[in-house]
Amino acid sequence: MNSVFSRRLAHAVNSAAKLQGGSRGFLLPSLPSFSTKKVYNDTGIFKYTREQIFDVVADVEKYHKFVPMCLASTVLSNTRRTVPALILGDADSQSFDAELVIGYPPLQERYTSLVRLDKPWRIVATAAPGGGIFKHMKTVWELSQPDGSSAVAGLPKSAFVSNSSSPSTLVHFSIEFEFASVLHAQAASLAFEKVAQSTLTAYQTRCQKLYGH
Repeated sequence: MNSVFSRRLAHAVNSAAKLQGGSRGFLLPSLPSFSTKKVYNDTGIFKYTREQIFDVVADVEKYHKFVPMCLASTVLSNTRRTVPALILGDADSQSFDAELVIGYPPLQERYTSLVRLDKPWRIVATAAPGGGIFKHMKTVWELSQPDGSSAVAGLPKSAFVSNSSSPSTLVHFSIEFEFASVLHAQAASLAFEKVAQSTLTAYQTRCQKLYGH
């Protein structure tokens, strides 16, 4: 970890400690009790077709326009490829590598993510291991069929009503991440939890902008 990054990270952690009534002298002894792993799940109903929502989530190059704290998003050239389907009878799935930059004061992180598209029901993005703040990060989107049935085990089949004039799709979003160190977790975990909680809203707002209410 370079010295500038270390100083900024330490400053962020100490600031958080002061807000919680702590002090610099008592910060380090409390670090071991702070978990570096986080898991968040959310489910919502979008008044759009499954294909429409899938296209919004799959459009990684546009993430910087609407995803909270995403500063840049680029699909790496020549990385698009066909991969075997997960479910018998599905068309071949696609995958590609994307580079994303996320920012949260006073830090900024760049990482590469492997994105798998199983159209139109599932999208999985897994951060490539490296020297950044994440030891592990995986995001999963699962979209139920408009008629209430689902190709995804565990999703309820009668959570909503839809018809041809008013489509509805059950959307399940989950993200799990583990920071590379306790220091990273102290500085960034609250920001990432806030982003996770606002994710469905951000994508729903994007659908409204593209497809209307």
